[in-house]
Amino acid sequence: MPLEQLKPLDKPRVIDLVAQAGVDTARWAFRKDGTRVEVPAANPAYCYDWCFENASVVVFSLWYDHMRIEASRVVQRINMRDLRRQIEKATHLDPGTKTANVNRAVDVDVAVQRAFKKKLPVRVIVCDGDRRDLDNIARTDPSKVQRRLLDRSPWHVTAYDYMGVTTGGDATIVRDEPLD
Repeated sequence: MPLEQLKPLDKPRVIDLVAQAGVDTARWAFRKDGTRVEVPAANPAYCYDWCFENASVVVFSLWYDHMRIEASRVVQRINMRDLRRQIEKATHLDPGTKTANVNRAVDVDVAVQRAFKKKLPVRVIVCDGDRRDLDNIARTDPSKVQRRLLDRSPWHVTAYDYMGVTTGGDATIVRDEPLD
């Protein structure tokens, strides 16, 4: 089963992929304060988010290089609580970046919990590009997605550890369809 089938080759806009996944993007036309934006697809209030959702589906942006094949399925294991703590400890990041990324990590963690608890289908935007290394204090620039795609298969959160602050948050997200 070649994982390369999920490697993105081009870079469609996030707003288009989110809409294709079934999430309404009408609010992208407005800033959080309600004023209209000129280019909804470039609205920073939404286009940099790591997850999107409605009542029936959750959409996650997941990195291609973190995907693995296990028991004939594509799997990604994440822990957004750990990532949040790493971001908070990254003294080399400016405060605005830290706050935005901590909020994004928390949003993903909440969405993962919701998808697991309610057994919601998950759609995945597979991202490929240059990821920030939080341990590299010389690197303050953000991750750069160079290619992305919306996977045609639904995924599901098959496991989530609700335990305490230092031990919880481990999640397993599994692609429904095996790769050919």
